[in-house]
Amino acid sequence: MSDVDLHDRIAALERSARRIIPASEGQAGLANFVETRVESRVVEESAFLQAVVAEAMAMFRADIVNICKAMIEERLAHRICGTFDSKASYSMGDVVAMDGASFIARQDNPGSCPGGGWQLMSRQGSRGIAGPKGAPGKDAPRLSGFRIDAANFEIVPLLSDGSYCPPIELRALFEAYNRATT
Repeated sequence: MSDVDLHDRIAALERSARRIIPASEGQAGLANFVETRVESRVVEESAFLQAVVAEAMAMFRADIVNICKAMIEERLAHRICGTFDSKASYSMGDVVAMDGASFIARQDNPGSCPGGGWQLMSRQGSRGIAGPKGAPGKDAPRLSGFRIDAANFEIVPLLSDGSYCPPIELRALFEAYNRATT
């Protein structure tokens, strides 16, 4: 029910209450009954109207809060733009890299970087103190031979530590050579 309908109903009840002619002394009970009934209907309608308005206000508030949150999140979202390019156009929240540091645009069209329109986010630190020298590691295994699997057209490299590398498949190579020579 719309606000206009509610206002019309309340106005009609109030007009109806004014038309009631006070009864004679013998009919005082009836007049009190009618007056009480009209007043209770007006109170009911007012309470209903207040509930409708409160619910509408709550819905509007929730909508406004959600819209504001979305706008704030969109505006604060960081967009990673890679290395700074003086020919590119940047907006507030854009993040660029330059000379081992990262900067975020403080405004739309922030100008050259670094500069007043940019905020330093992070910078590459200096090299730390060298740690203690570790024990020498063992030599990497070296190629020491091959195992040939003629049935599967594969060569399997053998390493100096006794392990094998993944097989090298040669079937496609031989088939391509065979097609080229025939």
